Amino acid sequence: MSVERLILKGINGIALGETFYINYGEAITIGRGKECEISYRHFKKYPPPPWRDKHKDLLAVSRKHLRISFYNSHSIELKDLSVNGTFINGKPIIKKLFITDIAETKTHYEIRLGPSETFILMAESL
Repeated sequence: MSVERLILKGINGIALGETFYINYGEAITIGRGKECEISYRHFKKYPPPPWRDKHKDLLAVSRKHLRISFYNSHSIELKDLSVNGTFINGKPIIKKLFITDIAETKTHYEIRLGPSETFILMAESL
């Protein structure tokens, strides 16, 4: 079975309740920067100033934190662009990681940016 798109759901932190779709052939960046395809600035829970400058969990998310590349229907590349770390299922990503079993296992992966901003990444076959 080949994967047609990915679903990224926020389950903790400011990302809670946010859902994004990554189509086959796309590469997206997640972070606080306005140039990111998935920018925290557009999240419903993004705090207004002056609170956002003091929000420790938000400050742990880099301007460009994570890049997800979905150019092959059988593998996904996750590249950590941050200084505060990106974790998949609790383990740190060292520079980059390839997920090659998302279609076969029909499972999901937990992605954490910094100490608490957490997403679930899962495959969708259309």
